[in-house]
Amino acid sequence: MDEASRARIRIFLNDPAARGQPAVPSQPPLDTERHPWGFRVEGERPEPRPYDPDTPEFLYWQIASALARGRALWTRFLPEAGTWIVGPVLPSIPVEGEGLNAYYDRKALHFFRGEDTTTGAVVHSGDSPDIVVHEQGHAVLDAIRPDFWDAPHFEVAAFHEAFGDFSSILAALAEPDLARAALEETKGALDHSNLVSRLAEELAAAIVSRYGPEAALPDSLRDAVNPFRYRAPRSLPDEAPADALSRAPHSFCRVLTGACWDALVRLYSTNPAARSDETESRAAALREAADVLAGAIAGASEEAASVAGFFRRFAAALVREAGGEENAAAFTEALESRGLATAGGPTDLRAALEPEALATRTLDAIRERLGMSLEDEILVRPARNGSLAGRRARDLFLSGSEYGPADGAAVEISDSFSIAVAESGFVTASRVERAGTDDEEDAREFVRTLARRGRIAGDDAPSVDAPVLYREGKSHFVARERDGVRRVRRSWISGGER
Repeated sequence: MDEASRARIRIFLNDPAARGQPAVPSQPPLDTERHPWGFRVEGERPEPRPYDPDTPEFLYWQIASALARGRALWTRFLPEAGTWIVGPVLPSIPVEGEGLNAYYDRKALHFFRGEDTTTGAVVHSGDSPDIVVHEQGHAVLDAIRPDFWDAPHFEVAAFHEAFGDFSSILAALAEPDLARAALEETKGALDHSNLVSRLAEELAAAIVSRYGPEAALPDSLRDAVNPFRYRAPRSLPDEAPADALSRAPHSFCRVLTGACWDALVRLYSTNPAARSDETESRAAALREAADVLAGAIAGASEEAASVAGFFRRFAAALVREAGGEENAAAFTEALESRGLATAGGPTDLRAALEPEALATRTLDAIRERLGMSLEDEILVRPARNGSLAGRRARDLFLSGSEYGPADGAAVEISDSFSIAVAESGFVTASRVERAGTDDEEDAREFVRTLARRGRIAGDDAPSVDAPVLYREGKSHFVARERDGVRRVRRSWISGGER
């Protein structure tokens, strides 16, 4: 290795405003464009040196380092994936413009430069590993579940945010220094807020400074240690202050993020090393618990169907992916405490849906069960352990002025299935289901909510370019597609509401 590659950089391991976390020396990431999950920070690559914060060189290495940590996480737990929607390399733009946010648009990760109007401090969203790995998490989830991108369901949209938050949390806990710091701050009581559970502290302070105390929590944008229990999203308001729950994805995601954090705490507490007098042993136990959680999240993310009641499906899949009865019990207790065990389905999360035998011509049998014609397209994707999952995308047409620009357009809902092959070689189906009336009403209310919030650009918009729509606050747009149908599509997904 030459001298340049051995040179040290300086980075924030955690958010710049996290308590007691100064910039630290680190090795620069190498071979960043290599598969899997290759990435590139746009702009000229500076020589590796310990640059001062708030310089372009520091920001470059800060983003590259955070992306490398996220890449390491998902290379371990999604080993068969690794290619983005955009291709083998995901670009990252350090400063897209002025603002207090970041977003992903299927082409790149976009970060911004803003100012804390109280302190006058410069705020780069790319300086925070919480934000960088969160946005990268959106891209990872999009790569393994592209069907989630346009899904017109509150819980699927919220899951995108929860996945991003837990990407950040799990990448942080993989760092021994941060695992130790979380234990030290809480004195081992991880059900208390800490520097890992709190996300995007610096950006939150700037948002509160500019938009007021209801725009973010006093010490973070979101906190995985929170009191929120499941309520049907359609029973919640469109928006709410940061300390209350709404149907907005960045708010509602906290139910699932909190449940997963609760599971992490229970997994940690069952490890005998958690009661050790040695800090290193406790930190190792915490990282082991985080690994169990990461594996379960990865597996459940690939498995759960894109439906209105997604949280319950994902919760059941988490328990199935837990890896042993003791782990399954920890997940079940955490999920039940958040009201997820009875969120529209069976109370026993350990019980999978009963397999259903299919005829030898499996896809023909699926078409028959879903009422499909031979012309209807079946979309399939590989799942774990040699199984196969898929869906039939079906148009749901919207009619009424309450849909705004989407009046007369369609959204796609999914009839889904999954297939498993038994050791005997016989084919069984663990799920074959058609989207029902609840899925349809959830989709309608999802679009009505977008319309009320002014988030939909009509098909007469001068541009559907994501940066243009982002500046206009339009996360979705209506497009007339090749078959002549006008459909609602997503343009970008952001790390915050602003």
